[in-house]
Amino acid sequence: MTASTLDADLAAAADRRWWNRTTIVLAVALLLAGGFVAGIEVQRKFGAQPAAAGPGGFRGQGGLTPPTALPGGGSIGGGTQGRPQRANTTTGTVKLVDGATVYLQTESGEVVTIRTNGDTSVQVPGQLKSFKAGDKVSVAGDTDANGSVTASSVTKTD
Repeated sequence: MTASTLDADLAAAADRRWWNRTTIVLAVALLLAGGFVAGIEVQRKFGAQPAAAGPGGFRGQGGLTPPTALPGGGSIGGGTQGRPQRANTTTGTVKLVDGATVYLQTESGEVVTIRTNGDTSVQVPGQLKSFKAGDKVSVAGDTDANGSVTASSVTKTD
């Protein structure tokens, strides 16, 4: 084999492409299919579960129907129609502490009755009796049809 024949063979082999339009289309289709399958597997393993329907059938955060829910546990017309709401947080200023009942005024001016019991967690040094008028608190608990809250926890915020 001479140098000119070797040069000709190398030049002929170098001009050939290993890819063409069909190869590119197949590679892109394979990548898309692989990404789709991987996405399904990730969703199956880590995906969020759908939220349970709250009052009014709305699948939203906290189970509250947004057009009727107000901060502090109040509602605009319709509301829960006599059904207890899910646990929520009510914040405001203590107006009065009467034994195991706290009367709380929200930022909107509404006075909410907070009922406590032996299961209520009080997050302040001392007991519930250490709260006084003017203290800012946050209450987590279930709101009943009358607007009263059965507290699961009471936390002093200032």
